[in-house]
Amino acid sequence: MLHGLSHIVQGIEAGKIEPNFTLLASLIEYIAEMPDKVHHPKENQIFALLRSKTRELDAQLDRLEAEHRDAVAMTGRLDRALVSYVQAGAAGFAGFRDAARRYVAEEWAHVGTEEREILPVARRLFTPAEWEAINADFARNGDPWAGEGNRYAELFKRITQLAPAPIGVGEAR
Repeated sequence: MLHGLSHIVQGIEAGKIEPNFTLLASLIEYIAEMPDKVHHPKENQIFALLRSKTRELDAQLDRLEAEHRDAVAMTGRLDRALVSYVQAGAAGFAGFRDAARRYVAEEWAHVGTEEREILPVARRLFTPAEWEAINADFARNGDPWAGEGNRYAELFKRITQLAPAPIGVGEAR
């Protein structure tokens, strides 16, 4: 979704894609909802188990957990930038573009820290039984990818139908 948002914003800026506010709102909705339902619960378990095993990652975990707590505010800023863009028209694009770029850059930095610094230590310290327990607990939440009432699956389908190729199957306008 981050790549998709970046691609759409770049296309609008280059004049290759007409603004589709329904698509942009759908992307932001997905970005705002999915981490809290899919990514963060599992991460929070991994972070807690790491803290019980080592102190070497405390600074990184503190920062990542603070970013989790700030997630609603971050996506809220992106959503408000979209509202300003809708209200101002083309004159509001630069503010939305900058907010989207900032959000995407912050998210990639967050994920990069997890992948480069956190997961290698977790892989080294966690037993297969601990990984199995984390995955089993996560699986008890049902299918978070589909969401309650298939909400996320439908949202993802809407995005792919609205987004032009290569992100989706919609037509470039």
